[in-house]
Amino acid sequence: ANGLRVAVVGSGPGGLACADELAKLGYAVTIFEAQAQPGGLLLNGIPAFKLDKSVVERRVDILRRRGVVFETGVMVGGQKSLAELRDDYHAVVLGVGAQQARQLDIPGAELSGVHQALPFLIKHNSPMALEGPTIEVARQRVVVLGGGDTAMDCLRTAVRAGAAETVCVYRRDLVNMPGSRKEYYNAIEEGAQFLFLTNPVALEANAAGAVAGVRCQRMELGEPDFSGRRKPRVVPGSEFTIKADVILVAYGFDPVPFPANSEWSQMAINDWGAIRVDENQMSSWPGIFSGGD
Repeated sequence: ANGLRVAVVGSGPGGLACADELAKLGYAVTIFEAQAQPGGLLLNGIPAFKLDKSVVERRVDILRRRGVVFETGVMVGGQKSLAELRDDYHAVVLGVGAQQARQLDIPGAELSGVHQALPFLIKHNSPMALEGPTIEVARQRVVVLGGGDTAMDCLRTAVRAGAAETVCVYRRDLVNMPGSRKEYYNAIEEGAQFLFLTNPVALEANAAGAVAGVRCQRMELGEPDFSGRRKPRVVPGSEFTIKADVILVAYGFDPVPFPANSEWSQMAINDWGAIRVDENQMSSWPGIFSGGD
């Protein structure tokens, strides 16, 4: 032991990895987690067929035996303030993740049957009983919008939940798709379909006001954008419609904005809305560090 105490906020991949490294160096670490069980999206969001929950539980147990303390059901900014943590510990590390889903911004996005990916995954994959209705996809035609690992998780979860058809719509090609190739090939093997170079432009409704189809445009790839991936552009006159009963939006996540006038808002943020850190991962609030997603 080195006699120094660190508070880690969040028990997802970033928080657990940080606690692991700090404990090895002799720090006394306490992890504060808002949910009832540690693990974050490792436990609640990532499907068990991709990450067995016993692996997460074993890692948490290893950390406990190493001396890491877990305070679950504690919301920092609620029951505990950042200022209190900074006063009680030699340093604070924020691993709160990026959990604000990017919205679908096309006509029909408000229709019944349109859902964000994360609530769907959590309800189908969490080992805990959660409030709210489960998003049922059995015998439904499911269309997943997006091309990342979350989209792959949605496709494979929908297959296991009995969907009649699962289709991924992605505006670039396979080469430029950000999702894991292993996950893509697993999804293909399990029966998912992919429409590459396809961009949704509107959702169509049935007489009951529920989603019934996705109007799409064919795309082609132009010059690379700032990320190095070739930018998609519309092929004129290429619109077509695919049938759908359930839409799962998997466009990625942004940091949750800090409430105005809260102590969190005292920290500088970057253009992405995440906590700005220096070369040592320290925020603009001395003694408070940040890492992870």
